[in-house]
Amino acid sequence: MAKSISTKAEIEKSIRTKDFYPIYILTGEEAFYIDKYSNAIIDNAIAEEERDFNLTIFYGNETTMTDVILASRRYPVMAERQVVVVREAQHLTKDSKNLELLELYAQNVVPSTILVICHKDGTIKTTELSKIFSKTQVNNKPCGVIFESKEIRDYNIGTDINEYVASIGCTIEPKAVSMLIDNVGNNMSKLAIEIDKLKLILTKGTRITPAIVEENIGISKEYNNFELLNAIAARDEAKALKIVYYFIKNSSKHPAVITSATLFNYFANLLLAHYARTSDETKLMETLRLKSSYGLKSYRIGMANYNASKCLKIINALREFDTKSKGIGSVQDTDALLINLITKILNY
Repeated sequence: MAKSISTKAEIEKSIRTKDFYPIYILTGEEAFYIDKYSNAIIDNAIAEEERDFNLTIFYGNETTMTDVILASRRYPVMAERQVVVVREAQHLTKDSKNLELLELYAQNVVPSTILVICHKDGTIKTTELSKIFSKTQVNNKPCGVIFESKEIRDYNIGTDINEYVASIGCTIEPKAVSMLIDNVGNNMSKLAIEIDKLKLILTKGTRITPAIVEENIGISKEYNNFELLNAIAARDEAKALKIVYYFIKNSSKHPAVITSATLFNYFANLLLAHYARTSDETKLMETLRLKSSYGLKSYRIGMANYNASKCLKIINALREFDTKSKGIGSVQDTDALLINLITKILNY
């Protein structure tokens, strides 16, 4: 199989150290990282003054694979290398003949060319290309690599936000992360746009707080899933229901599926905390995969109010909500189901 760079850290290192491969296949459902790494390759591979003659960008719906291969076979002009980028390549790769042309090029690449294929909305499925990448060596390494930019799951998006904030030289509080997710969702491209707004006004080293997010992005720090979790952890029924009713009135910004996923993750972690059978802060942080002790507070409060047995009942109730909200076994609308869910959790 082809050498597939499985982590963002690995591909970022290969680009940063200029350890380039002749062919990059950037593919997958999450467009943000495909765009990020294709741009990073351009920025690191050729100087700005060399780009007029040594950077060629094609768009899949406006070109042919023959044109791409011909451009890739050219030699750089007064530079060490040239870069050829194909954006929206899914328009080309759906034709098997175009994939065959790419496979032929991979067997005899031009070492001074970096060919970047940006394939969004799915993955390139070609066993033959993978085999060629493995067999064909250039400078003692595979002639190409495949990076799959997988769709970011709700339970992983916080990590990606923290990584992106770190890339602009800042840090961010967990509540501020929750506020962004609640209002933007798990679309990393849109989240990056909001974070970039903050980048324009913040200095390096700034800790992004809920107040900063509220003041500069216009997101409420009072009504979000972070505050809902805190209210539920403390068994504050009045506050929890107040937030839920706000969510229902603003369902486009606060979809029930995000709320239920957030609650599921919390109680699943709370169950892990109970089974860890430790009061040691460091061990508990390792169990819950927390990077700071800030997030421990809500778990300690939750552990005092929900034992392991109650956590199991709540997790079962959340699974039941997920099924019924999809119209299976219930005629109630999602709003009513959500209110019933929160009430049930608070009364276990």
